[in-house]
Amino acid sequence: MNKLLLLCFLILTPVSLATADLKIAVIDLGKAFDSFYKTQDAQARLKEKQDGYMKDLQDMKTDYDHMGAEAQALQTASKDQTLSAEARAEKTKALQTKLQDLQTMQNKLEETKVERTRELQDEYMRRHKQIVDEIAKTITDYSGPQGYDLVIDKSSAAASSGVPYVLYNSSKLTDITADISALLNKSRPAAGATPAPASAPAPAPASH
Repeated sequence: MNKLLLLCFLILTPVSLATADLKIAVIDLGKAFDSFYKTQDAQARLKEKQDGYMKDLQDMKTDYDHMGAEAQALQTASKDQTLSAEARAEKTKALQTKLQDLQTMQNKLEETKVERTRELQDEYMRRHKQIVDEIAKTITDYSGPQGYDLVIDKSSAAASSGVPYVLYNSSKLTDITADISALLNKSRPAAGATPAPASAPAPAPASH
């Protein structure tokens, strides 16, 4: 038994010594992702597109409600005994046509909702992947020259339980979050371009 323990010790010792020589850093990838200007730009663009989609859907819903009101009026008229039988029959025929139009509009509204939701999800996933790939490349390009053997994302958590993968990290480990965020935002466009010097007004376009 003692020989087995000694053998295990001899096998594990080189691994422990090698691990001790590793240069490890940590990063809060969630914070780096959120602070990246391309993330904020993507969120703004997606929000703008979502607002446009919502407006389109609301316009369709308004048309649907208007058609519903017309159908209700036709239904009431088709039962109005003050009208002639012929007039009531015409109202009934118009009502059937309007109900078919309503069903068509409802189907279109539902299909548009599904289509727009899918478009937003697809664009979100595409932009998310592009940003994550760029962050990963920046981390790789930074970590190699700095001599890091391993960079650990301390913000990651298990999808099933929500428990962080990194439950503890020593303050002795270097946190490169700020450095990576600075590199990512190095090419951020200026918030506002400096106005050009005043010049003579451009000539008005010729009328046609």
